[in-house]
Amino acid sequence: MLAAPLTVYANDTTDTTDSSDTTDATGNQTENQPKQSIAITQSTPIVTSKSGYRVTAVISNTDSTATSSGTLHLTTNALFTFVSRTDIQNWAENNAPIPTPNELGSVDVPSIPAGGTATVTIEVNANQQTLASIGSWGPKPLMLSYIVGNQILADLPSFLTRSSDGLNTATTPAMNLTVAMPYTASGWQVDNKAISNRIAETTTSSTSTSSKSNSTDKADKSDNADASNAAKATDTQAISLSEQDADTARSLGQTFAKHRSLQVIADPLYWRQSAVQPSIAGIMQPADFDITAYTALDDTAAYEKAGITTEQWNAKQAAAWYADGGDSETAYAWQGNNCWTLDALTAAREQGYDTVIADASFDADQTEAVHTGTYVVHTPAGDVTVLKEQSTLGTLAKGQATSTDAQAESSDAGRLARLIAQSAFYQMEQPYTSRYLLMTFSRTTEASWIDQVMSAFEQASWLNLTDLKTMAKADPYNVSDSVNPDKADDANTANTRSALRQLADSRHDIMRMATSILRNEIDSDEVSSLDPQALARQDANDTASHSNDPTQWIGSLLVLHDDMALRSMSGSPQPTATRKAMVKAAKTLASDLLNGVRINPSESISVFSESAKMPITVSNDLPYAVSVQVNSLTDSMQIVTSRTADIDIPSHSDAQVTFTIRVSTSGSSTAHVSLTDREGNSFGNTQDTAITSVMRISDASGFIIIGFAVLLGIIDE
Repeated sequence: MLAAPLTVYANDTTDTTDSSDTTDATGNQTENQPKQSIAITQSTPIVTSKSGYRVTAVISNTDSTATSSGTLHLTTNALFTFVSRTDIQNWAENNAPIPTPNELGSVDVPSIPAGGTATVTIEVNANQQTLASIGSWGPKPLMLSYIVGNQILADLPSFLTRSSDGLNTATTPAMNLTVAMPYTASGWQVDNKAISNRIAETTTSSTSTSSKSNSTDKADKSDNADASNAAKATDTQAISLSEQDADTARSLGQTFAKHRSLQVIADPLYWRQSAVQPSIAGIMQPADFDITAYTALDDTAAYEKAGITTEQWNAKQAAAWYADGGDSETAYAWQGNNCWTLDALTAAREQGYDTVIADASFDADQTEAVHTGTYVVHTPAGDVTVLKEQSTLGTLAKGQATSTDAQAESSDAGRLARLIAQSAFYQMEQPYTSRYLLMTFSRTTEASWIDQVMSAFEQASWLNLTDLKTMAKADPYNVSDSVNPDKADDANTANTRSALRQLADSRHDIMRMATSILRNEIDSDEVSSLDPQALARQDANDTASHSNDPTQWIGSLLVLHDDMALRSMSGSPQPTATRKAMVKAAKTLASDLLNGVRINPSESISVFSESAKMPITVSNDLPYAVSVQVNSLTDSMQIVTSRTADIDIPSHSDAQVTFTIRVSTSGSSTAHVSLTDREGNSFGNTQDTAITSVMRISDASGFIIIGFAVLLGIIDE
């Protein structure tokens, strides 16, 4: 049964409420793992002259026996100052001989049953002796020790960060920190009903999540332009955000509105379709297209065959997608799953991105102190400004521990304590040197974590939260024409190549329909010359007035396919659910299109003479006429059919073709009927028709019929 946690106050009065907060353990214990452990679930990120300090911890007992009642002690070293990054990391890993003799508080911990937990809170008043004696600002070592009897069963090192508030210390310039986040989707989805409607050119009744607009959810801009809605017709009818992404967008929008210093870089496609369209600091490549994977693969033709051209993801297109919703913004290329190489930077610059966001892999060289993360790289296409993330801050911001031994960083509260301490330490390293650091959240960072971090940073007097434009204009740390030659991620490259191959196949099937199946065939150059934006604006409800020219129809299907292909190549960690969903949907589009021409089932045929007729009906569910070949082949030399027949089928109609059956003896066989396009390539379904001969014929007649059947086969071939 859950109960209120014990709380100890700095004036030495203790709340004696029972604290038997226990739950079942979920992990398996091994001999090498500690039997008891501590996790921080809440702590005061920054201590001021009036804030006091509060920490809540969960003590877990994974032993097979209950613990006796004990005490959780909270101690620090009020006079200690971290002097190196090694010291602060070693402390986080519980591997530094730093004493913590100054008691902040303690709390009684009840007996914890086997596999159970206890939650306790220590509250330290602002005037508590140890807390009040801290005379210098910055990070201090903090230790939580769980003691039963005279034995320490578990301890956990963390950090207490004191601000300069109320201290008689010299004020030093604040360190510049830019905090950015990509505002992009982690889960696009496709409405298969909308795909069917698009193929059939019928009015769609589906409504995507992204097309639902609630003006109260708009953080800064409203979507009230009919032209904009029309421009989104392709996406809103077939491709939309998942419900989870739509909910995430709402949560993020509220958080972004609270923290204006956060630099939100929006994927324009996601921004347009989300119910919340917050104020942003810039735009990124559409659909979060992975430029680093694109150059790592080094196969432009593979992307083009899959339906992805540079015009879909360049900075001009990003601005065009965003411009309908508001003023144009600075375009930034966000790093994907591979490293920024010189080739990748060149490609980004060629496509109009003169500033890119990079993680710590860009320049892995370690320096004695942190430095400005602004670089300028000379590429064959022009200079590119690289804004590199500070490694430790970025790791913590993305919800990861700095090492597996940093146990306190296994929880959000523990990571936040380290994040704040680390930022203060960096400022103290070189307090009078102007530096610009970058920290980024991940694509999937939750709003609650962003709120915690930004709220703490906004209280940090040693930080000056600045914007990306200011950082980009800072004096660069390095100007060169070379980049670390990082190796591409082989697994990601193989996954990308596989997806491109499947997309190329599905696009090829759509082009087969255009060039080899439709009666009014379309030259591939005609489709290539169509304006994709005009096709995207085509309203599927206006199909009643279409002509017999299927060019626009095929073009709109290709746009839909290529929109899915683009979204499948995002920079989210691979392989993603979105990639799989988009590739699957593209294959569904192509297969449903080809299956719009199908052979109808036919009844078995009994033959009572030397020849008979086998009628085959072919249906065309498509909105345009087709011209195909129907083929028949039996699995018997004694019962054969004519081989091939050409057939034209009007739109939304059936047509029938008749095959001649020749028999030489009694027996049975099966005619396998299939479709091929005008190039002889098979497609669609295969229909089997049973044939039974119940007539006895003379030997002479038999030989004649067999000879005739062979002749038919030779002629048809």
